[in-house]
Amino acid sequence: MMSARGVIPGSPRFPVRWVGRFAVVELPAGKGFLTASALAGGLCAVLDAGAAGLIVDLPGTGMCDSGCLDALMRAARRARGWGAWLRLAVPDPGVRRLVQLVALDEVMQVHASVTGAVAAAAREAAMAEAGGG
Repeated sequence: MMSARGVIPGSPRFPVRWVGRFAVVELPAGKGFLTASALAGGLCAVLDAGAAGLIVDLPGTGMCDSGCLDALMRAARRARGWGAWLRLAVPDPGVRRLVQLVALDEVMQVHASVTGAVAAAAREAAMAEAGGG
């Protein structure tokens, strides 16, 4: 499986790791300087760069407010429009609970780790390639 690191031009400068045709986006802890529109735009820029899927790593508490949730929904809609997908990696149980409370887990898959999300995406890609999905 090929993996490369970089920053997507025009994105708010969060790190992107490519694993095959899908991308893992590492959001900065505490959201920092990111506005909801900058976050949505950055995630959509990764999708526009050709990602077949996008895994968003939410690092911890304080990261996911209503603006963040809205940005994730906008990026998920863009992904579906491109025939791609968006998954969340949410290691913090409190943030995972928030994701469940607002039913975001019904719109996109949620995993406890980036490793779990990458493994699930790889399995599904292999099944689809083999004609089983």
